[in-house]
Amino acid sequence: MSAITRLARLFRIFLDFKRGRETLPTMPIRLWFDSCARCNLRCIMCPNKDLSPEEKGVMPIELFRKVIDEVRGHVHDIYLHHRGEPFMNPAIYDMVRHAAASGIRTRFHTNGTLLNEEKARLILDTPLDLISFSIDGFEREAYEKVRIGASFDNTVENVFRFLALRAERGTRKPYVVIEKINFHDGASDLKTLPGAAELKRRFLKAGADEVIEKHEYAWALETKEPVKAGEKYARCTFPWYAAVISWDGTVTPCPQDFRCVMNMGNVATHTLREIWNAEAYRELRRKQTSDVPSLPLCRNCDRIRRRTVGGIPLQYMASFLADHMLGYGALRRLMGTAERNS
Repeated sequence: MSAITRLARLFRIFLDFKRGRETLPTMPIRLWFDSCARCNLRCIMCPNKDLSPEEKGVMPIELFRKVIDEVRGHVHDIYLHHRGEPFMNPAIYDMVRHAAASGIRTRFHTNGTLLNEEKARLILDTPLDLISFSIDGFEREAYEKVRIGASFDNTVENVFRFLALRAERGTRKPYVVIEKINFHDGASDLKTLPGAAELKRRFLKAGADEVIEKHEYAWALETKEPVKAGEKYARCTFPWYAAVISWDGTVTPCPQDFRCVMNMGNVATHTLREIWNAEAYRELRRKQTSDVPSLPLCRNCDRIRRRTVGGIPLQYMASFLADHMLGYGALRRLMGTAERNS
């Protein structure tokens, strides 16, 4: 798919969003696949540990292929993670290959604990575009207090081995991001942990494309001050361009919907195109335009309170456009902010 085609599609979506159109001529251009809702850790900030056994499944490759075959030529890129650890699904490698063969860019996020040498080589054999790792704390004590069930030393070793194997192949794919959460108490800030800055330097020297710090995520279900009637807010863009598909095929409009409460339909029994313009989605777009306080999850979401440009959240707009038009990390390279060590 050419950059011009992508840009034209983005512009059409933007117009439909601005007009508050309820029935859309375009399909979603970005999808989250809940490739695995199970996780091998019990991280303190993650709701996954509170899911029931019935909610924790693994997406069958046949269901994944069905959806990809339906959206070929429409979807630009996909995330292969949502609620769990992707490496717990043995079909993750075939998922990457099938999507890439359909012209769709792929990426996923992992805790890195299961990435032994065999799995590292297997994922490097695929055309995966981006992989990101969570390493909170950047020091053993801080990390293991957060990532319950993980070993700091093993995880760091796994990431360094992955970077070394990628370097051996002389390739820059997949784009590698190391992520660290800054928690609200400030206890894990890079500036306050003596060994953290050194580990960051080592990751970059080993070939990581980015090391980024992110603020602790506030899930919509945890927000204490929901939007009230009459309060000013920004309309969410997700119902106009993206969707999340759970491991069992349930479609929800937003990755904030951790429990899949906003059930739009199921791709196991319907096509995504049918679901995309069915009454549940049309009603959601209608309420996003006129009545967000009536939507239990949306009214709790911090996204609709963020600064916007033209109604689009400023935080996402520039990086979204750069990723779609120029590739991952393009905005940071153009601005000269990507960190490199000589």
